[in-house]
Amino acid sequence: MRVVLITRFYRNGQTTHVLTLCAELKRQGHQVFLIISRLDCPNYASWLQTNAIPYSTHGDPLRLVEFLKKWQPDLIHNHSGHTLQASIALGEILQIPTLTTTHYLDFEPKELLAQQAAVVVISGEMQKLFRLSVPTFAIENGIALPPEPKPRQFTQQALFLAHVSAKKEENFVKMASSLLAWGWKVESAGNWRNPGVKYLGWVNNIWPLLERADLVIGTGRTIREGMSAGCATWVLGEYSDGLVTPGNVQALRKTNFSGRTQKKPFDQKKAGLLQDPNDDLFRNLGLFGRRYACKNFAIENVVQKLSQIYAYILKDHHGQGSKTGKSRIVSNIAGKGGIVNETGDHCS
Repeated sequence: MRVVLITRFYRNGQTTHVLTLCAELKRQGHQVFLIISRLDCPNYASWLQTNAIPYSTHGDPLRLVEFLKKWQPDLIHNHSGHTLQASIALGEILQIPTLTTTHYLDFEPKELLAQQAAVVVISGEMQKLFRLSVPTFAIENGIALPPEPKPRQFTQQALFLAHVSAKKEENFVKMASSLLAWGWKVESAGNWRNPGVKYLGWVNNIWPLLERADLVIGTGRTIREGMSAGCATWVLGEYSDGLVTPGNVQALRKTNFSGRTQKKPFDQKKAGLLQDPNDDLFRNLGLFGRRYACKNFAIENVVQKLSQIYAYILKDHHGQGSKTGKSRIVSNIAGKGGIVNETGDHCS
């Protein structure tokens, strides 16, 4: 298929997911064209060029109509509320279907989602909140899994990997101060600085950092990447959900590892496992995380699921779709170990 992906550039996991998705779609035989407005980071542009992904940074996708008419895409996959209206207009001009992935609970303009051929939400939490009249599928964001991590010696190395907003600041300061007091070496990659914490700035290639980390702290994609690298992970954002363990991973996953499962602030008294860390515990959490990530977070599986949805909406667009076909997609996707279900007008 020929797929146009549209988004606005953000310094967060959403943009990283879209770029990873482009690369994997291409690897699986699709042709992609990325429209990414406000891309002001040379490192990301360089990555796109290195991976031979054609793209445009034009702020108005409608200015690309003539080019896209010649390119003849099959569909448009939008990833941002800021570009939704332009995506709809572009789809109408090109007479092709559009679908949107919603990456945030406060996605706006939500009312325009009713004009999509389908909507993809990224968590079970979002799936319950978004009740739409169009086919809605829950597919988590995926990651490109790194090679099997090498055995590591526990060194009490912690890594904050996050874009820290004002609402997150207090939790990050409290946890960093606690870790430093307990003898941890602490680094921060992203936008957050704190006394005693080694600041690394924005880092494109995070894998060398993860290779030396025993504990990775953040939300969403950070947790998935940390687990895939064989690190213990701690969910910390506006709230703190603590260490990811075999006992709580399913619950934390439903809220996209956001901290909203418990909605509690970081509490030093409940972080005793960090004060006197057990080497075997952290090693076992890392091994568990790696196994879990390989089974559940691989971008290869995400693209396989999306490809089924793309095929379905194209058939529907050409008048060949059916409710049986829709149900088959849901069954196939859910059977691959995801949280995936399909909601819509048949749901109560």
